Amino acid sequence: MRKQTDRSLAAAAFYFAGGLFPLLNATVFKLVDGPRYDLLLIATLCFGCSFGILLAGERFSKAAAGAVMCLPLITVVPNVLLSSHELRVFSSGFFFFPYFIFLVWFLPTWFARLLGYSWLALFCMIVVLRYGTDPLSGLLMLVVSGAVLGELVGRFKQRIEREAVTDPLCRVWNRRGFESLLSKAVATAERNERPLALVYLDLDDFKAINDGRGHIVGDQTLRDFAREVDLQIRTEDVFARFGGDEFALLLIDSDAEQALETAERLRREIPDPAWSFGISEWQPGEKPRDFISRADLRMFDDKQRRKKAAVDSVP
Repeated sequence: MRKQTDRSLAAAAFYFAGGLFPLLNATVFKLVDGPRYDLLLIATLCFGCSFGILLAGERFSKAAAGAVMCLPLITVVPNVLLSSHELRVFSSGFFFFPYFIFLVWFLPTWFARLLGYSWLALFCMIVVLRYGTDPLSGLLMLVVSGAVLGELVGRFKQRIEREAVTDPLCRVWNRRGFESLLSKAVATAERNERPLALVYLDLDDFKAINDGRGHIVGDQTLRDFAREVDLQIRTEDVFARFGGDEFALLLIDSDAEQALETAERLRREIPDPAWSFGISEWQPGEKPRDFISRADLRMFDDKQRRKKAAVDSVP
């Protein structure tokens, strides 16, 4: 058995449960005499899906999950139409809860809403056509509680994802978020044959601020600096804190010359605290870490020149 992911385990568990309940209804909890081949067929298909997902393991991609989770839309129609008891019909509606939660947690929000609410609308429509308006109150409770639960889980997921790529102190992108956006920006730049530049920034003598004025003042200095830079750049540019007093600014559709103009403008507009910078322009085929490293090295050279100039200026 291959190594599993959270997505593959959750999908396999969902389909295993989806096979277990019709199997029990066809064998242990039978309401009518005679075999229920329809339920046995559904159980077999669900168990097969569960086993197939486990075999795929970590290869069970997001696209595969989206395709597999379309199957409940197909099975809900015969399940509701062929069920011999009203209570059994309503009990199948409770599968909407784990179904919708899986969708919003592992798949894009728009896709989760499309599939989830389509399933819910289809289920409610068939129930009303078969049993009339008597079950409307129960259906309303199912719709409201399921939708609220799914949307809350979706919001919680979005918050976790946002916090995972946000620097907690400065509230700008962190390195993880920056590298994710860098990969997308590189793909776009190479596809459209557009330039891409990076400015690596580092505060000068930041340790002296922490040592002389305390870490609270140091943290506030970082927050103020990040806020000022963020206000001065374009909305399409990406500004991130890499850690400590190091920051990176990705300039979309900008070459090295334009990046230099931007960095010098920022240094004029944000002179305090003093900071150094280095610039690199994306070279097709290079690795992202090399792109960042070149700017980092040039920032170090700039810092050394500024220190030397400061020493030479002392009488």
